[in-house]
Amino acid sequence: MTEFLSYFALAQMFTCILLLSPLWKKNQSVRLYILLMLSGSGYLLGEIISPMITYSAIWWFELIGGNALPGMFWLVSLSVFGDHVELKPWQYFLASLTLLVPLTSALVQISLTIDLSLYPISAKIIKYGAMALELFLICYALVIACKHWRDDLVQERRYIRGGVISVSALYIFLVIILKQLFAINWSSLDFIIALVLAFLVSGINFLLFNLRASSLFETVNSPRTDNDAIKPISKDLNRIVDSMVVEKLYQQDGITIAGLAKHLSIHEYKLRQLINGEMNYRNFNDFLNFYRIKEVSESLSQVSFSQTPVLTLALESGFRSLSSFNKAFKNTHGLTPTEFRKKELNS
Repeated sequence: MTEFLSYFALAQMFTCILLLSPLWKKNQSVRLYILLMLSGSGYLLGEIISPMITYSAIWWFELIGGNALPGMFWLVSLSVFGDHVELKPWQYFLASLTLLVPLTSALVQISLTIDLSLYPISAKIIKYGAMALELFLICYALVIACKHWRDDLVQERRYIRGGVISVSALYIFLVIILKQLFAINWSSLDFIIALVLAFLVSGINFLLFNLRASSLFETVNSPRTDNDAIKPISKDLNRIVDSMVVEKLYQQDGITIAGLAKHLSIHEYKLRQLINGEMNYRNFNDFLNFYRIKEVSESLSQVSFSQTPVLTLALESGFRSLSSFNKAFKNTHGLTPTEFRKKELNS
C-alpha cells in the first residue's frame, strides 16, 4: 500500500507539471510551483527506487530534489501568499542554500575523495545546519500563509492557505524531523508519509484544476480607477462604498473585515464575496488602501497641505507606518509621495 500511494503521488506530481507547463511564461508563481513539483518528484522517485549505487543518476535526482524542496516550498509561499511580494535575489539565494550546502559537500567528497564520516564534527555541522535552515524556511512559509489569511478575499485561496500549506508543512516536518533528525524506524511511518503526500498532491490538483485557476497564481490586482470603485450594482455594495467614501472607515486604526461586516450588518462571507466578486479586490488591505491613497493623493495635490508632512497625511488616512504607505503609494502612482507632490504642485 505504501508503494502504491507513493506511485500515485508521483503520478499526480507529473500530471500537475504537464498541465501547468503551458503556463510557464505566465508569472513567477507558476514557474516556482512547477519547480516545486519537480523537486518533490525527484525526492519521491529516489524514495521509491532507493538507489543502491551512490552517485548514480537516481541518487543525484533524489539529492537535488529532496534538498531543494524546503527552499522551493518557501519561495512558492512567498510568491503566492505574500502581500504583493516581488522576490529579491537574496531570497532566491537563501532558498538555494538548502540545496547548495549538501550539493557542495557531495561534490567536494567526489572531487577530493574525502569521506566525511572520518570527520564527524564537520559532517554534523553540515547535516544539522542544513536541517536548521530547512525548518526555519518551513516555519517562515507557514507564518506567511497565516499572516494574510484573514485579509484574503478569495475563498479558494483561503482553502489553499489553511489546508494545502498546513498539510505540506506536516509532510516536510515528518520527513525532516522524524526520518532525518531522529532517524525513527517506525514501520508505519513510511505509510503515513506516503498517505499524507498522496492526499496533499491530490488536493492541490483538485483545487488548481476544478476551481478557478486564477485563484492561486494571479496575485496582482487589475489597475483600478475611481469609477471602478464607485459604480455599485447592488444595495449592499452601495453601503460598502458609502462606508468608505462618506464615513471614511478606512481611517480607523486596525479596521478588519470582521469589524466592517459587523458595522454594516452583513455576514462576513458575503462581504468577502462582494468586495472580491463585484469590486475585483483580492485582499482587504488593497481595498482599504485604494481609499487611503486616494485621500492622500488629493491632499498632496492641494497647496493648503503643501507644508503638511507626508507621514502625517499617511497616518491620518489609516496607514500604520510610512514604509507600508510608501510602498502602496508607489505601486499606485509609480512615484514617491514627494515626487508626486512636486509634480502636482508645479503643474
